[in-house]
Amino acid sequence: MPAETAEALKAPEPSLPSPHHTRRRSLYLAGAGAAALILTVWICLRWNHITENDAYVLADMVTISSRVDGWIAERRVTDGDTVRQGDTLVIIDQRSARLLVDELKSREASLRKKHEWMLVQLAVTEDSTEHAVAAARARHEEARAGMGISAAEMEQAQLDYKRNKPLAANDAISRKTWDETRTASQMAAEKHRLAQARVSESSANLADAITKRAEVTVLQKQLEELAHDIEQTRRQIGQKEVDLYDRTLRSPINGVVDQKFVEPGEYVIPGQRLLLMHDPQSVWIEVLLKETKLTDVRVGQPVEISVDAYPGRHFAGRVERVGNAATNQFALLPNPNPSGNFTKIAQRVPVRVKVDQPDGNPLRPGMMVEVDIDVSHR
Repeated sequence: MPAETAEALKAPEPSLPSPHHTRRRSLYLAGAGAAALILTVWICLRWNHITENDAYVLADMVTISSRVDGWIAERRVTDGDTVRQGDTLVIIDQRSARLLVDELKSREASLRKKHEWMLVQLAVTEDSTEHAVAAARARHEEARAGMGISAAEMEQAQLDYKRNKPLAANDAISRKTWDETRTASQMAAEKHRLAQARVSESSANLADAITKRAEVTVLQKQLEELAHDIEQTRRQIGQKEVDLYDRTLRSPINGVVDQKFVEPGEYVIPGQRLLLMHDPQSVWIEVLLKETKLTDVRVGQPVEISVDAYPGRHFAGRVERVGNAATNQFALLPNPNPSGNFTKIAQRVPVRVKVDQPDGNPLRPGMMVEVDIDVSHR
């Protein structure tokens, strides 16, 4: 056998990898691939999603306050009660207010009765005054006509007297005729003076009847004053009825009572808080995002919400509003930085997220939530 062949037969054969080593290597490769995939997915999610874990559930908290002062007669609700719009919450003592309203209504009724009586009196006075003026004017015209007749008769009697006077001096007429002529002249003169007196009297009566028309004006003025008093009383009634209405506090919304501040028997003053409540169907989430994260945030983008109170449960929402000013603009003591030193700090801008409240109203104001905004929706 040749030497080369013998050496070849004596040389060891190359070793093959064991099955255990091959399986471990495959696991390493699969793990590395999965890690790369997870990392890629995480980077994509971080690139298209904005996550914040310091958001809060908020709601419009309605403070029920008193507009009047008085004793709490009744409080019909307590913490946690559900109420409907218009339900009675608190009743403040109404006795004095109700008595004032009743007193003013009685006064108004009395004034209206007096007003009606004066209307009747005015109508009667107007009618009687007009009749009196018409009668006085007719008597005055009659007296003037009588004075005209008496004046004509007196003139005729005086003419007869003047004609017969020279005839009587010459005895052309009898003494009896002369006496009759002289007597007729004197009687005509007296009759005329009587007619003049009647004219003067009728003129005075007419003036008096016309003067009585002023009574109608006086009554009209009194009616105007009564109407003003009635209107003023009606307004006072309205004011006192508002005061009476305000002593029954009703719910302005459909909501729940969060906290009570008074007990029956306590005395309250105007503006004092009595109850605190909110509408559980009108809650939202406020997220304070750093200004550096607002670049791709748009209204309407979907939001996934996780609530600390309900682990494993997710809620859906959407971006409803992006604030127009950073929170530092609303600070009580803004920093004007008068020294010139400057440290750049990313400010936060409030973003409002609308969330649909599920049945049972699980979301309550003040809860901490975590939000994930999908900014891939443009």
